[in-house]
Amino acid sequence: MTKTNYQEIAEKLVAVIGEDNIVSSTHCATRLRLQVKDRKAIDDSQVEEVEEVKGVFYNAGQYQIILGTGIVNKVYAAMQSIYNFNESSKDQMAKDDSSFLQRAVRNIADIFVPIIPILGATGLFLGLKGVLFNETVLKVMGLTADSIPEWLNATVTVLTDTAFGFLTAFICWSAFKKLGGLPIIGFLIGLMLVSPALPNAYAVAGGTAEPIMAFGMIPLVGYQGSILTALITGMIGATLEKKLRKIMPNAMDLIFTPFVVILVSVFVALFVLGPIVHAFEGQAVKVIEMFLHLPLGIGGLIIGFLYPIAVMTGMHHMFIMIETSLIATTGFNPLITVCAMYGFANAAVCLAIALRTKSASVKTAGISATITQMLGVSEPALFGVVMRTGMKAIVVMLASSAVGGMVLSLLGIQANSYGLAVLLSPLMYIYDPYQVITYVLVGIGTFILAFILTNLLVIKKSSKVENVAKTQTKSQNEKIYSPIEGEIIPITEVNDQVFASKMMGEGFAVIPSEETIKSPVSGTITMIAPTKHAIGIVTADGLELLLHLGIDTVELNGAPFKLNIEIGQKIQQGQEIGTIDLKMLEASGKDATVMVIITDTKETISGLEFNQDYVLPILGS
Repeated sequence: MTKTNYQEIAEKLVAVIGEDNIVSSTHCATRLRLQVKDRKAIDDSQVEEVEEVKGVFYNAGQYQIILGTGIVNKVYAAMQSIYNFNESSKDQMAKDDSSFLQRAVRNIADIFVPIIPILGATGLFLGLKGVLFNETVLKVMGLTADSIPEWLNATVTVLTDTAFGFLTAFICWSAFKKLGGLPIIGFLIGLMLVSPALPNAYAVAGGTAEPIMAFGMIPLVGYQGSILTALITGMIGATLEKKLRKIMPNAMDLIFTPFVVILVSVFVALFVLGPIVHAFEGQAVKVIEMFLHLPLGIGGLIIGFLYPIAVMTGMHHMFIMIETSLIATTGFNPLITVCAMYGFANAAVCLAIALRTKSASVKTAGISATITQMLGVSEPALFGVVMRTGMKAIVVMLASSAVGGMVLSLLGIQANSYGLAVLLSPLMYIYDPYQVITYVLVGIGTFILAFILTNLLVIKKSSKVENVAKTQTKSQNEKIYSPIEGEIIPITEVNDQVFASKMMGEGFAVIPSEETIKSPVSGTITMIAPTKHAIGIVTADGLELLLHLGIDTVELNGAPFKLNIEIGQKIQQGQEIGTIDLKMLEASGKDATVMVIITDTKETISGLEFNQDYVLPILGS
């Protein structure tokens, strides 16, 4: 097996994007995120040709390259080692055109992303503990809970409790790193918040320990599991450190800056921030849990519906902090359970579209995106296939995700970890047989539901040559027939933004199932492109049409097309005017979609009304 060269991938990406064009770089769990000077200077198609790239999109001021888990961090590390886009330049990432809320959510998400692997691994340890120490399993092996050796109990406890016991240290470390402070200072501050000198927060909550009262009124406890306290403390400490380093004399900076930062941060956390935030956090977790357990699964239904929308808008990162709080406080994560149905629904809709489409490029991209989604990366399927297919596909995906979330909420299913999606997600439930079996069955059911609904409601039946587009105006009644047998789709669904946005005019498109091209109208040939991919026709009533054969087929220099017409020739509707080699287009990776565009300059076409037998373009004023 050929070993992936991540350094070569990084070099290719920078070569296409432009080293001088990159202002700053960072990454999340699946995407390389770059702030660039000129987004229009980047050729997306060249970026997507680079090995391991699964798709690109621009959102919230960032050019985001989808690489997937386990790959993005290696490409990012290679890029940093070559080009040295230093950590402090990440601050510039906030200086974009996104809203304050979007920037805040993204910054918080960037703090939590590095922590996901250790909590995910700890979740698996908890799951294995639940299986191995299960009473039924122990009985099968002829053992009881009392027969488990002390050393084994201690080892398992180390594996399952350490990450959550020192979670505040990891959060403070990551906050300092993200905001440009010295991470080791943040780590020490986080450790101080869970110092053994302070009463353990879980023991105090369980009534087995009492808080230490400062000044007779401020309760001092450890902040095990207090996510917000650690997050805000880390942000305050990192911000203070950066300000102090600007004014502190060089001779004193090494010792006195950390001294002041640690003293102020810990004092604020223990005596001011902690007691207030900890109480708020406890109530917030209770509210979230209450919402998730609303009767009839209403909470799961709403979250299952909203989560995919959050992904579309880039707001889904805010769920990470909530999930972390739930796990740290309760040991379980019911939120990711209802959100996870999005992955099953998205994969199913994408696969259904890919299997039924006649477009070779859409089929290839769809199957690839489905596999990628099953492994946990949703963007190629969501942005590349589902959203491009149209509103019906989006609605089916949202509805299926919502139904799956509702069922899981009704049945009381909850994970004990996070960070695993679709195929790997059942590992978050192996701590209990009922949990894992129910989750798997509902996940499969959600997939099947989305797949069936997509076939019934989204995918159109193939239209025959007899289907007709009919233009009705005050002075004319012009019929425009499908130029080729196949599946008629709205122009807005073609895989070309120029045509899909109707910049060239109103129209419709056909995904061909045969190779014979016929004239959609009676009229005169006014234009034939040298590469044969575009034909202009004007009817006797003056209606101007553009017949465009395939997408980006100009690059093939006319090879797939054979035309038997010439400029100035009068033709009749239904007359054979040429052929299109679909196999050649498929081999070259081009989209064979044939488009009929109404470029009429005398009348304004403002829309299309689809009927079973024809399409009716509507005149504007």
